[in-house]
Amino acid sequence: MRRTILLAASLAVAIGAAGVAQAENLWTEFWGSVGRDYHRNNAWPEPFVYQDRETVAAPFGLMISKGWERQNLLSDHHFEDGALALNQAGQLKIRWILTQAPQQQRVIFVQRGVSPAQTQARLELVQQAATGILPNNETPTIAVSNMDATGWSAETIDAVGRKFQASTPDPRLPKSAGGDASGAGGGASK
Repeated sequence: MRRTILLAASLAVAIGAAGVAQAENLWTEFWGSVGRDYHRNNAWPEPFVYQDRETVAAPFGLMISKGWERQNLLSDHHFEDGALALNQAGQLKIRWILTQAPQQQRVIFVQRGVSPAQTQARLELVQQAATGILPNNETPTIAVSNMDATGWSAETIDAVGRKFQASTPDPRLPKSAGGDASGAGGGASK
């Protein structure tokens, strides 16, 4: 209310000092700003909700794309001797990416090697393997990634699994605690 009174008083002073045409422009501008402020105040917070929602949802798109990059990453574990050949795990991963992944996510990411020559050799190996999988000599999308691989190689996981199974004791029933000759566990009373 004070703002309106002060604005009206300053407008009255301006009318006296300025010409009638200029006063009419100021008067129209004043009531236009009052109307604009009224509508802004009554619409709040609706105009700002959409910006807030976009700001909150924006990181999810980045997380999804980085997740697919990790899922479709061919790392050191998928190559033999650095970059001389793809191992079986690498070939199977390429096949899965190109045939099972959602169509929009069929991008093969190759981990950058220790040298540009190693990276180029990896890209050529993946290109050759992928071209044999796709029909009509289609070219797959292959990108170089700086992402580090997490996890273990398939050989390490297989060795751990085999050692675990080898060290598992034979199954056996526990001995009875009561010393009962009937073998019923000694729970019966005489």
